[in-house]
Amino acid sequence: LIEQNTKESDLLQQEFSETESLLEQIEENITSYQNSINGYELRRNNREETLEDLRSKCEEVHLDVEAKKRRVQILIELENNMEGFSHAVKKVISESEKGVLRGVCGTISKLITVEKKYTVAIETALGNAIQNVVVETESDAKRAINYLKTNNAGRATFLPISSIVSRDFKENDFDDIYGYIGVASDLVSVDEKYEEIIRYLLGGTVVTEDIDSAVTLSKKYNYRVKVVSLDGQVINPGGSLTGGSLVKQAGLLSRSADIKRFEEEIERLSKKETELNSQLTEVTEKLSNINADIAAVRADLITANEDKIRTLAELKRIEGLINNNKRTASELTTERDSAQKKTAELRTIVDTAYSKIIEFDTAKNNLQSEIDSLTGGRDGIAGERERITNNITEFKLQLIENDKDVQQLVATAETLESSIGTRALRLTEIETEIEELQLRNVQLHNDVAEINNSIEQQRQSISNSEKQIEIYISQRNETEKNGIQLRSGEREHTSEREKIGGELARLTERKEIMLKEYDDVIRQLYDEYQMTRSEAEAMGIEIENASESKKKLAEVKSKIRGLGNVNVSAIEEYKEVYERYEFMKSQIDDVENSRSELYKLINQLTAQMQEIFNSAFERINENFSVTFRELFGGGNAKLALSDPDNVLESGIDIEAKLPGKNVPSLEGLSGGEKALVALSIYFAIMQVNAPPFCFLDEVDTALDDINVDRFADYMKQSKLPTQFICVSHRRGTMEAADMLYGVTMQEKGVTKLLELDVAQLEKKLLADQNN
Repeated sequence: LIEQNTKESDLLQQEFSETESLLEQIEENITSYQNSINGYELRRNNREETLEDLRSKCEEVHLDVEAKKRRVQILIELENNMEGFSHAVKKVISESEKGVLRGVCGTISKLITVEKKYTVAIETALGNAIQNVVVETESDAKRAINYLKTNNAGRATFLPISSIVSRDFKENDFDDIYGYIGVASDLVSVDEKYEEIIRYLLGGTVVTEDIDSAVTLSKKYNYRVKVVSLDGQVINPGGSLTGGSLVKQAGLLSRSADIKRFEEEIERLSKKETELNSQLTEVTEKLSNINADIAAVRADLITANEDKIRTLAELKRIEGLINNNKRTASELTTERDSAQKKTAELRTIVDTAYSKIIEFDTAKNNLQSEIDSLTGGRDGIAGERERITNNITEFKLQLIENDKDVQQLVATAETLESSIGTRALRLTEIETEIEELQLRNVQLHNDVAEINNSIEQQRQSISNSEKQIEIYISQRNETEKNGIQLRSGEREHTSEREKIGGELARLTERKEIMLKEYDDVIRQLYDEYQMTRSEAEAMGIEIENASESKKKLAEVKSKIRGLGNVNVSAIEEYKEVYERYEFMKSQIDDVENSRSELYKLINQLTAQMQEIFNSAFERINENFSVTFRELFGGGNAKLALSDPDNVLESGIDIEAKLPGKNVPSLEGLSGGEKALVALSIYFAIMQVNAPPFCFLDEVDTALDDINVDRFADYMKQSKLPTQFICVSHRRGTMEAADMLYGVTMQEKGVTKLLELDVAQLEKKLLADQNN
């Protein structure tokens, strides 16, 4: 059993080593799979970063495109609405487009084209003439002027092609001057029909790079030439200079150029956006492939982990079997050592018994010798000796008959005692010794019986143990057989599961392919026949003979081929165009929704603005009438909208009737009267929303003494919570002031500030008079 157990342990140890090697291989595979996953994840992270970067760039380009589109839309709307033009010019162009006014060619800004770098200079050189309207003849100009006059639509300047004559520009030799660019009329592109008008407007203006060059050129020609620099600074004939910062808004000339430039940028950015979208699609596909690879490797990793779990379970099972074998071997070794020890003890007891028997034989022989010496060799004693010898021999053979032999020996001893009188005492001693030997033999017999019983019990125990071991070995063999069958079944189930998994993957892939084919068929049905699946099913078309239908289909296709060449890529192109159309449609819908919301918000704001404006305008108009009468000492005045239906874009007409005068328009008023009318409007506005202080710089310069007094008294008696600060040289204004501040220079280069509190001065003068 120990040898068999040792062989099984060796086999299990070998299987354990092989399983450990398999486990190491599986762990190496797991590490390899994990490294592959890490590598794929690193690549995926890089792809995701690239994808995010491309998305960000696409979003930026898209937003830039949308912003520029909105900018172009705004510029186009400004261009279409003629934003920046006067109300009269808008009316003339509008009526010309309607066909009411004939012979109108357009404004100067619409008829000329200027390079971007010259735009500011040309626009500055033209000034208000940029809004001049070009017409064919003087009659056309008269009709337009009569229309404006009749409809009270304002004033405009008209340039008839038939009557405009340019002035000759006599100055020359500008090329020698540093910074000279050219004559303004030569820097403008215009139709040959309007060249005379452009020379009339710009033929006497020279363009230079900067103001220094302009000053140099003007000095050389004694300030007879109008010079404009590229940044819009002007030196007028006579030497006056006009300049400063420009209003930061789109000029009338630069709108068309800006629209064209923005459209080019939109086209360029759209191409860039298409390229970025293509790159985005490519990176997305690569990312999908990487994710698929990661999923595949993770599936392999899961399988490897399952193999590892199974291998660890197998290792644990083998290790348990090895431990059981070791425990069984230890138990068998312990039982063997115990049996050997018990056998040794029994052998010791048997040897002791044999040694005692030998001692008894020796004692018997000694007694026999003594008896022989006592009897002198008599035959009777010899016979008794033989009987005793036989009895002793029988005692050795059959211990169970010792009692009888002892009795015979006692009888013999008694006989000998009677026959040998002289040795009676010795015989008595011998009997005593025999009794002692008898008792000793009985004890030995009992000991041997006990030993035999113990040996029989040990043999029975060994037999029972052997039977139990045989039962355990049979159970172990049966268990191992069942384990082998279970492992075989497990491998079969694992193989079956793998087959089922493969079949499931194949069926899943087949399902996806069929779903894709189904979707392709539905999409093809819609793309080619504009029908949905339910509509096709509703038609109830059944194909009874497939071959006949295929034959008819071939005939139809043959007829289609007979129609001529077909663009085989039309479907793909249609799909691409359709996808782009859907995308653009969604974008357009989004923009239109946003535009609708913006228009709605604009309309709400416009309505609120109109309401606020109308309310404020009415209050200002009422205040204007009252203020006008106070400042002029009578008369009537009011404000009126030139286009009441369009309040926010309407012009404002001022109607004023001075006391004692009948002047039809403001143009007939003097400068002082115009200034007082303007002050009336200003004070009327202040009464609606009074500021904390008001700064007036020599507004009373054009007023006569009476109007100065009225102006000063009005400020003095005004109930407005406003502090008026006036810069003035007029006596009436200074007399009405509460505080006077003056600046004087008593010494050259030393400025001194003078202060005079008029109220305190009046109090002091009154006190002096009373005293």
